[in-house]
Amino acid sequence: MKIVGLIGSPRKNCNTDMLVQKAMEGAKTLGAETILFYPNDLHIRGCQACYACKKTGTCAVKDDMTGIYRAIDEADSIIIGSPIYFGRFTAQLAPVMDRLFAYLRPDFTSSLAKGKRAGLVFTYNQPDPTLYLTCINSMAQVLGRLGFEAGPKPLVGAGFGARDAELRKEQYLQAAFALGKELASR
Repeated sequence: MKIVGLIGSPRKNCNTDMLVQKAMEGAKTLGAETILFYPNDLHIRGCQACYACKKTGTCAVKDDMTGIYRAIDEADSIIIGSPIYFGRFTAQLAPVMDRLFAYLRPDFTSSLAKGKRAGLVFTYNQPDPTLYLTCINSMAQVLGRLGFEAGPKPLVGAGFGARDAELRKEQYLQAAFALGKELASR
């Protein structure tokens, strides 16, 4: 079992990173191999809309996304984590998500191997966990369109700025650990 983590936060060791790492820790307890990518530290260009991937089956842009493609191809599951800024996932994660377009064939069926699962982790400072469901559901829909099977229910870490933030963090850490174990359990 291999699991790839994509952390869309520009801040390491903060909320999103902490939760995705905890999910990976949960997966490791069941023997999963894990690898993390921080798009903020990588050179990833946006999709060039050249459609070369529809002709050749691979993206024509040669940058650090190549390593992410390789890892996803070898993985059984992915975990994507992002804070939500201004109602959407981060700009650091956007080129990665756009470049996943390469997994769609010319007829827009998926070229991903069957059975890959996706887990989602989102964080934000607002206390309402339903506030950004449109963003969360949209990402889940895109991943489904790409051929990923739905994994565990998305983890939504809301209210990290609230007075009870430390209590919330502990609850979210436990939920993240469980998410990782669930992805690694099959």
